[in-house]
Amino acid sequence: MKPKILIIGLDAATMDLIEPWSRAGKLPVISSVMREGASSRFLSTPNMHSASAWTSILTGLNPGRHGLYVFSDRDFATGRQLFFKGGDREGELITSHLARHGMTSGLLNVPMTYPASCAPGGYTVSGLDAPSLGEKAFCPPELREEILTRFPNYNFAPTGIGDLMSAGRIKDAIDEWKRLIEVQTRAALHLMESRPVDFFMTVYTASDWGGHNLWRYTEVDPDSTGARRDESNDFGDALLSIYRALDRAVGRLIDRAGEGAQVYIISDHGMGSHSGASYHRASWLEEKGYMARKSQGQSRAALLSAGRRAAKKILPAAVKEKLKSSLGAETVKGFQTAEKDSFYESIDWEKTVAYAEPGRHVININLSGRNKAGRVRPEDYDEVCAALIGDLSRWADERGRPAVERVARRSEAYFGPFADRASDLYVYWNASARFGDPPSEVRARGFWWSGDHRPEGILICKGPGIRQGSRLNLPVVYDLVPTVLYLAGLPVPSSLDGRVIEEACAESFIASHPLRVESAEDKTTSERGDLSESEEEMIEEKLRGLGYL
Repeated sequence: MKPKILIIGLDAATMDLIEPWSRAGKLPVISSVMREGASSRFLSTPNMHSASAWTSILTGLNPGRHGLYVFSDRDFATGRQLFFKGGDREGELITSHLARHGMTSGLLNVPMTYPASCAPGGYTVSGLDAPSLGEKAFCPPELREEILTRFPNYNFAPTGIGDLMSAGRIKDAIDEWKRLIEVQTRAALHLMESRPVDFFMTVYTASDWGGHNLWRYTEVDPDSTGARRDESNDFGDALLSIYRALDRAVGRLIDRAGEGAQVYIISDHGMGSHSGASYHRASWLEEKGYMARKSQGQSRAALLSAGRRAAKKILPAAVKEKLKSSLGAETVKGFQTAEKDSFYESIDWEKTVAYAEPGRHVININLSGRNKAGRVRPEDYDEVCAALIGDLSRWADERGRPAVERVARRSEAYFGPFADRASDLYVYWNASARFGDPPSEVRARGFWWSGDHRPEGILICKGPGIRQGSRLNLPVVYDLVPTVLYLAGLPVPSSLDGRVIEEACAESFIASHPLRVESAEDKTTSERGDLSESEEEMIEEKLRGLGYL
């Protein structure tokens, strides 16, 4: 008999919030799943990014093998900004493994699944990597009309969320996310009833947005999480309110799945307080002589961002559209390109050894033969990395607390044919450090994050074959696919990077289900093809509104 499998993703959900809130009775559904099954912190991909982590969750592969690291990045050779989608991945999704054994699958709002593809009897509604809810975001195509007719407000994220945050309308932004959680839940329930499948997965990203933007208001004990509560506001329970809305949504989905379902509640990475160090890291690189910038370029970057912010706050949407029409599409695109490229144009590449954008967790080496204007010789690469790691270890905040917990080299973090796509150094920040407001070019965005990604997300599961009350040994995101396949009674492909999380499995299940491993070659089920300029602009605007750019 085929099992029913339900996977619910709560992007960036963290045990640092869930455990104390569950003990206090504030998340009754999630806490009941923890009592009835197994739970653990869930180790993300080394860069703690949604694009890489959700793809690893879907494929059971590390990013060095599936090839996806971030939503957008700069091409080393050309300096051009590239946008990535699910169709750029290598390796099979779990849905393909299930299909070979006669099991159907449905995906709703799962990141890195664009363009949508589906096996017979299944369906997909793409997630955050989709430029829009156009035809290619749905499989089968007729699903688009069905969803958007029944749920006209369905979306990946609330429309205009960046404008609300830039204008300081925090309550309105929170309310928009809660409304969207309800719409997404209703869409999921509709699909589960009208198009029943053996495996259903959906992802909510409200928890990620809330963690980034509302962490400063959290009531969680600062000594346990490093969080700082801002007492001069009315949003002390703002983040909790989002988690409670998600808790209710989880309960409705579990009820619809039925008693015999295997349920997994997961996140792609964790969340914690933002030390502010990453916003100052570009300036630190300048001070240490690793990166040089042109003052004219810096002023231009700040001016463009500030002007864009002012226009968003002051001009009504209709006026902005009229202005866009009067200027002409090419002129507007020129302004957008200038703003998008202003940081990289501000770098004096001839004098730059290493570089990093404010707010990111990575540092890249300006490597000769790889980068467009590389100046570090390959034979000096290891020495430069070592010097950077040493200097980062000595960087401290005003009170002398280390800014950096540790630094990982690319060679330590990834393996596989696409490891060379990764950034050179990954910086893990000390959560207890505190830096002041970000520099002007970041403040010019209008809002910046008070919460930051952490390596450890959540894995909470229950159902047939899952051991009750088990505490797991820090599984990794690559481990989910082999574990789900094994608990479904299916063989596990030998090509996967992850392991079966045996400590999550009931002893009786293990005794009656010896692990079967099947030989399997890597197969690519993705759909490549470049995005159009208009699609890239839509993705860029969406990522910018969510604070990623």
